[in-house]
Amino acid sequence: MKKGSALERKENRTGYAFISPYVLLFTIFTGIPFIFSIVLSFTDMTYLTKMDSMHFVGLKNFIEMFKNKEVMAALGRTGLYSLVYVPLIMVVGFILALLLNKGVYFKNTIRGMVFLPYVSNMVAVAVVFKLLLGTGGPLVTLLGALGVKDPPLLLLSDKFALPTVAAIAVWKGVGLNMITYLGALQNVPAELEEAAQIDGANKLQRIKNVVIPMLSPTTFFLIVSSIITSLQNFTVIQSLTDGGPGQATTVMAISIVRSAFVKYQTGFASAQAMVMFAVVMLITLIQWRGQKKWVNY
Repeated sequence: MKKGSALERKENRTGYAFISPYVLLFTIFTGIPFIFSIVLSFTDMTYLTKMDSMHFVGLKNFIEMFKNKEVMAALGRTGLYSLVYVPLIMVVGFILALLLNKGVYFKNTIRGMVFLPYVSNMVAVAVVFKLLLGTGGPLVTLLGALGVKDPPLLLLSDKFALPTVAAIAVWKGVGLNMITYLGALQNVPAELEEAAQIDGANKLQRIKNVVIPMLSPTTFFLIVSSIITSLQNFTVIQSLTDGGPGQATTVMAISIVRSAFVKYQTGFASAQAMVMFAVVMLITLIQWRGQKKWVNY
């Protein structure tokens, strides 16, 4: 018992030693700023305000936020962006994983090509798509050659800019979903598919009744992570449209940054950030509750 206890203590110390750098850095760069942001959301602090001039204002920032039509419109656009991004990246990632799982020539090369955009720099991706979709770009030229009058400039259209940005974000990030699904597909028992095939199930029926239920834990993980990623959309939108044209792609992430560093309303920006945090937490809690009914472990 003593040897076992000593060994257990040694393993515990080793484990703590490994995780302590992460915990320390997380506390410094995420934990403390998060707590500070909570405090700031209840104050009238601006970017130029000295700490001793800061005043507690209670829920004033939150009340003003919900009365502000621009902020509420940005919140609505954030939801619309997620409604485009999440289903699209889930479905495309799953289909690509199925197609590239086996029975495809040069599958490793194709997998690498699909995954490559995920590790690409977003600013470089934005430059490429601005050239592709802009005035005189290949898409506009092709549509004009096909007889389309006034081809749409997708990144400059009030109607199409937001879904276009979401689609580009899907193109960049779908490789991770594909790789994750590919790993999960390796663990689907072959005998289950064979049994379904013997029972007369066709390919689509085997996917629906065998593969999809077996991948439900992976699907749950990817849904949660994809929703969070869809709300962390500042870089892709800032690089592609800078929140434009007009306010067409101004989502909450853009609104928060503008409030903090353009209008210098630090307390107001912190209140917006706390509302976004609450939205993410609420969505995640609902998913954790709901996953008990459809996730098969």
